[in-house]
Amino acid sequence: MNVTYRNYGLLAFVALLTLTACKKTDSTSTPCDFSPLTINATETYDFSTTFSNQFSQSTRWESENADITLVSEKGQLTANSTNTSQALEAWKLYKTQMPYNKSWEISVDINIPLYWNSNGGNEAQVGAGIFVGKPVASGQSSKVYECNLAAINAGERFVQAQLVANRLGGDPIDVQRTVLAQSKENGTLKIRFCASDKTLSLFIDNAIVGVGQKINSSGLDNWNLSDTDMMDIGIMGFAENTVITTNQPTLDNFTYHIYK
Repeated sequence: MNVTYRNYGLLAFVALLTLTACKKTDSTSTPCDFSPLTINATETYDFSTTFSNQFSQSTRWESENADITLVSEKGQLTANSTNTSQALEAWKLYKTQMPYNKSWEISVDINIPLYWNSNGGNEAQVGAGIFVGKPVASGQSSKVYECNLAAINAGERFVQAQLVANRLGGDPIDVQRTVLAQSKENGTLKIRFCASDKTLSLFIDNAIVGVGQKINSSGLDNWNLSDTDMMDIGIMGFAENTVITTNQPTLDNFTYHIYK
């Protein structure tokens, strides 16, 4: 798998902001109001029971020299390869898919140790988070809304949502990003899907990151889903320009709510 879209320096991020500003404005959305909705189905996995009963290594979401395993009741990210110039990635598919015709949300608690603020080598970058993707009948899925909490050695900590049309080699077509305090080691990431306008939005600690992105014909990338279709969800983690064998990022308390 040749994934090349994650390595953003500050100049690249400025360029992404410029590109985003030039895109059609009807593709973005403010988050819809979930307060009148009631929960129809919900589940929380606290990483205290068998990991493989909840998450799997799917051929749709192949990992690259990285893995998330159950260690001390946490999902622990490890990444190791002699070639660290390419992103090392772990993707784990959750057992339950989410509907396109109902509003829902998924969330997870992330810890990125402060060690990564000043270790790992030049431009080392590590992160972990959650994703929503369009399933495919065979092969690997390419369309994904990937959200992570990350740190860059001697750089910054940030949270970002990337809308990617081709994760197998294409750059993201939109990035929503918030710079965080260097001392922020923990955060709860949440993705909300609004069924009324088909918008995906990222939140950290219940604060929205940027704006939501539509995945229908009004959006920057049309996933071409119908109301009978389902979407993949899961957890992920990555390392760039480094390996992760100590001071591993962790994930905990993966939760979904489907509303009616």
